[in-house]
Formats: sequence, C-alpha cells, structure tokens
Amino acid sequence: ITRVKDSETVPLMLVGNKCDKLTEREVSRDEGALMAKSLRCEFTETSAKTCVNVERSFYNVVRMIRQARDGGLPTKATKKKSKCSIL
Repeated sequence: ITRVKDSETVPLMLVGNKCDKLTEREVSRDEGALMAKSLRCEFTETSAKTCVNVERSFYNVVRMIRQARDGGLPTKATKKKSKCSIL
C-alpha cells in the first residue's frame, strides 16, 4: 500500500468477529484493545449473526480513508503547532 499510494499513513482497523459467542472466545475484548493500541489503530468487535457493529465498522473505515485522503488523519509523528494571535 505504501508503494502504490506513496503514503506512509495507512488507515488500519482491527476487527474482532463473532462477539456474540461469549463462551467460545479466544481473545478477550481487553486483549483486542491492547493489540490495537500496540498497532496504533482503532478496534471494534462485530457479530454478523446479531448485526452488532458490522455496518458501523464499514462506516468507520470509510471515514478513516476519507480523512487520510484529505490529509486529515492524525499520526503520532505529526504534532499541532500552537498559534498565537495578537489583536
């Protein structure tokens, strides 16, 4: 993606699926959130069976792509400079 899009910033979201199967979990919600934090990306859990967060996840990815395209995706390396206005 970096080579094709000529960009270091790639929108990334970690999605845990089958969140409706509570007794069959292999990864806890906290473990997923911790992994997403280490990858510096967003995290959500979904269930296609119960329609939990499926559509929202797609909307969030589209929002992230649009922000990246418009140059508005914040990164750790980018810091906002403070501004001072004197009137």
